[in-house]
Amino acid sequence: MLRMIFVIGIVIIGSIFASFGAFEGLLFYMWNAYFRPDYWTYGGFIMSLNLSLIIGIYVVIRTLLSAADMKLGWGPLLIWLFFLQACVGTLTSVSPGLSRSALDVFSRVIIMSYLMIVLVTDRKRFRLVLLVISFSLGFDLAKQGWVDLWRSPGRVNSNPVPFLGDNNGVAMGLLMLFPLTNSLAQTSLRLWEKVLHRFFAIGVLLRAVSTYSRGGFLGIGALIVITILRAEKKIRAVVGIAILIWGVAQIMPQEFWDRMDTIQADDEGNRDESSAGRLHFWQVAINMANANPATGVGLGAFNTAYETYNYSGEFGGERAAHSVWFGVLGELGYVGLILLIANLVFAFWSCWRVHRLARKRPELRDLRIYANGIISALVVFCVSGTFLSLQYNEFTWHLVGLSTALRLIALQEVKEIDNPTILPARVA
Repeated sequence: MLRMIFVIGIVIIGSIFASFGAFEGLLFYMWNAYFRPDYWTYGGFIMSLNLSLIIGIYVVIRTLLSAADMKLGWGPLLIWLFFLQACVGTLTSVSPGLSRSALDVFSRVIIMSYLMIVLVTDRKRFRLVLLVISFSLGFDLAKQGWVDLWRSPGRVNSNPVPFLGDNNGVAMGLLMLFPLTNSLAQTSLRLWEKVLHRFFAIGVLLRAVSTYSRGGFLGIGALIVITILRAEKKIRAVVGIAILIWGVAQIMPQEFWDRMDTIQADDEGNRDESSAGRLHFWQVAINMANANPATGVGLGAFNTAYETYNYSGEFGGERAAHSVWFGVLGELGYVGLILLIANLVFAFWSCWRVHRLARKRPELRDLRIYANGIISALVVFCVSGTFLSLQYNEFTWHLVGLSTALRLIALQEVKEIDNPTILPARVA
């Protein structure tokens, strides 16, 4: 009952707030997308409201009515080209009904990713979006991380999250969230804010580790490396990471390390069934792409088409690709995989561009920190996502959109810094 009252209160406040404009509506949508109040209240009334569709339509209409600058360029173009490929994959799918359903969900992801480029036009708005993502996704999960540390340190917490999936998806999502929350701490002006974000980030990290996900463990390794490489103060970063690693090592039991040890093959080259299965599924994905190089078997249709392309008969039944790369390859062909890689490369380049612009302009320090946060999050996606079928997950695509938005914000601020007579860009 308390959960229902809490959620209804936020829905009422969020609805009032959204009436102020398209950007405010976007924030309301982001809260709903990352908090998922319908699942948090166990379905029922909140789920019947279909908030995602209603808020999404409202944001699109308000954006069109506001005469906002509908941004063009390589970032938006690559996003829409991937969506076009998803539409082509739907039209040629071996399971049209399943693909149409998947396209309905993915279309909202792409539209909102593009609207972030259109509506997130200054650093204040950018920070607000990160705040909403951080607290909406991490609110309950960070609490679980700290509570588990107090009640039963090192225990397995395999509770799923609606839009992330099982323990592996939860680990990846939270490890992507960690650098974003950390960037909020670095750019906070008040001590209490810094402490709050740090506390929140550690809770998120604890919850990610408690999943016992091997893909997540690899993601942690990637996160450590990229954090040190991109850190403003590397010695401090190394010391901080060393303390966190020591703390985790003290908390986690031998069962955790035994599971992580199964990542590699044994002395005779044997792998456990899970690892061997993934290699098999990836080969099936290659078979799908070779048979349908331009279109794949269809958006979201890997599971249905699996048996048709299962060359050996092993691991029968409907199976997932267990990889973002091979999942896209099988479902949308080589064209889809190239477009996915192009979107990610451009996102990395956009953040790198912000970093370059900020090197000689201390005024852009906060933007550089945000860029490093997105880079770290996307690195986690690339590593952990190699073992997960989360290629259409909104978190990743929202970050792709935000990377372009951040680059455009940085370019505008550079103009204002280098040419003080230029008036700030009008906020749509």
